[in-house]
Amino acid sequence: MLRQQRINGYNYIFWSIICVFVVSISGCAQQDQQSSSTTTETTKTTQQTDTKQEEVKPITEVVKSTPQTKPAIDPANAIAVIETDKGTIEFEFYADDAPITAKAFIKNANLDYYKNEKFHRVEELIVQAGSAFVDDTLPIEKSLHPLVKGVVLMAKVEGETVSDADEFFICKQPIILDDDFTTLGKVIKGLDVLDNLVQDDRIINISIREREKE
Repeated sequence: MLRQQRINGYNYIFWSIICVFVVSISGCAQQDQQSSSTTTETTKTTQQTDTKQEEVKPITEVVKSTPQTKPAIDPANAIAVIETDKGTIEFEFYADDAPITAKAFIKNANLDYYKNEKFHRVEELIVQAGSAFVDDTLPIEKSLHPLVKGVVLMAKVEGETVSDADEFFICKQPIILDDDFTTLGKVIKGLDVLDNLVQDDRIINISIREREKE
């Protein structure tokens, strides 16, 4: 009888332990489930917050820089600098005799319209170049300057009473022309470069600088 009571007591203790163990496991599982659910909700909330933050980011506008305007130079004090594959040629303007043409040439040079153009005509007496960006004419501004080596003139179509605003040529030798040409200026530096030019030599650029004070 005593033995039977002991066995029953052991059974009671055993099943009590089992119940406690099961209850503990269930509690842990519930906690894990709650923790997992909380983590998932937190992650979703964070993702939603990040999405909202991305949606309300301000749009940054790109501001285009305005090209700098080159300073205007009085043609009477201006020097045209022609950079070529063979060297540099500089000429001064006959500003009093060709003010309209001088200002137009300076404007086109300041706009880099002669950049990378070529001397498309090179002969014994002249070299000629122009700009593909200019399509205009200018009035003929007559003068009495002799057409000697280094003189710069504006080109024109034979018989026309206006000159081409885009085309100029430089005398390599004294030449004889009618008086319906605008004499733009005269080379003051680089006559040796002028002699060495051949057809399709490139004009790297034409820039305008102010005459140095003497």
